[in-house]
Amino acid sequence: MSTRGATPVGTERRVELLAAVVRVIARRGYADTRFQDVADEAGVAVGTLQHHFGTRRRMLLEALQTWIDETDAQVEVLRTGQADPWERLQVLLVYLGTRLGERVDSWRMWLDFLGAALRDPELRGSGRRSNLRWVSAIAEVVREGEAVGVFDPVAPAEDVADVLGALFDGIALRIYALDSDASGSELVDRLIHTAEALLRPRTP
Repeated sequence: MSTRGATPVGTERRVELLAAVVRVIARRGYADTRFQDVADEAGVAVGTLQHHFGTRRRMLLEALQTWIDETDAQVEVLRTGQADPWERLQVLLVYLGTRLGERVDSWRMWLDFLGAALRDPELRGSGRRSNLRWVSAIAEVVREGEAVGVFDPVAPAEDVADVLGALFDGIALRIYALDSDASGSELVDRLIHTAEALLRPRTP
C-alpha cells in the first residue's frame, strides 16, 4: 500500500505499527500472526490496522519487506568501511556469527520468511532480491581484495559469495530448527575459518 500523500504524523504512526507487526511475527511466526495479535501489541484497535494496511496479508508483506530492507543495510559495512577487504569481511562475519549465537529474533524472522516464501510468490521475489544484494556485496569485496592482492580465492568471487551466503542460512537453520548449542564465539570462528579457506587471505 502506498504512503504517498501521507502526513508526517501518519507516516510515523505507520512505522510504529510495522515495528509492532515485526515483533509479533518474530514471536508467533508469519502464519500465526493475526490482526488482533498486532493490535494488542501496538495498543490499537483492529480497525486502525485495517485502515493503514487494508488486509492482513498486505500488513504482513509490508512488515517483512521493511524488516528485510533494514537488515540489508548491513551490507553497507562491506561497501563503506575504511579497512581493507579482509578486515571489512571479518567485521561482517563477527556481526553475523555473534547474532546467530545470541539467538536473536532477526534470524528467526529470516527463516520464517523463507518458509512463508515457499507459498507466496511476492515474498519469494523479495527474498531473492535480498539474497542477491548480500551475495553481490560480498562478491564485490572479494573482487576488490583479489585486485589488490589481499585474496587468492579458490573460486570465482560470485561462487565464493554464494557459498558464504548459503553458510549463513544453513547455520541459522541448524540453530533454530535443530536446537544447536553453538555459542556466538564458536560460530564466528567457524565463519572466519571457512572464509579463510575460500579466500586464502594474504597477511602482511
